[in-house]
Amino acid sequence: MRIVNEKGKLFGIINIIDLAVILIIALLIVGGAKRMKKNPGIAAETKKALITIEVSDIRTPTVDGIVIGDPLYHYDKGGIIGQIIEKKVENYKEPVESGDGRWISAEVPDKYVVIMTVEADVKENPDVIIAGGEQIRIGTQFKLKNRNVAVLGTILGVEVQ
Repeated sequence: MRIVNEKGKLFGIINIIDLAVILIIALLIVGGAKRMKKNPGIAAETKKALITIEVSDIRTPTVDGIVIGDPLYHYDKGGIIGQIIEKKVENYKEPVESGDGRWISAEVPDKYVVIMTVEADVKENPDVIIAGGEQIRIGTQFKLKNRNVAVLGTILGVEVQ
């Protein structure tokens, strides 16, 4: 018996191209299942952490909607990130070209940057810090919300206590 017959079938049962497609699909399914199962281990006990979040390019009503003492939630998943304990408001600046060809940082009227400190209960292990069901890393952007506002914030710092 030949391995590939005159019709191009492997052992007279299946076409080689069909077999290759089935193997690729099976590998993708197995790889996806392994990736989905792989979840960073979560420590059982929670710790307090201070998370510094920057919200840029916002207007006065949004600044007023960010209130100290309010909870802050992840926009999509709804998990509570923590409670706002501090808020610092600065003028928003953008780079603009001056008349002599230099670039300078100029304030944009009626636009602000809010840097807020959020006190959170986090789960920590050597690989990751989790707050509100999300992995918290410096530089990560999250869409955040509370009862007053929905904003895009960038994590500037995480200090686990």
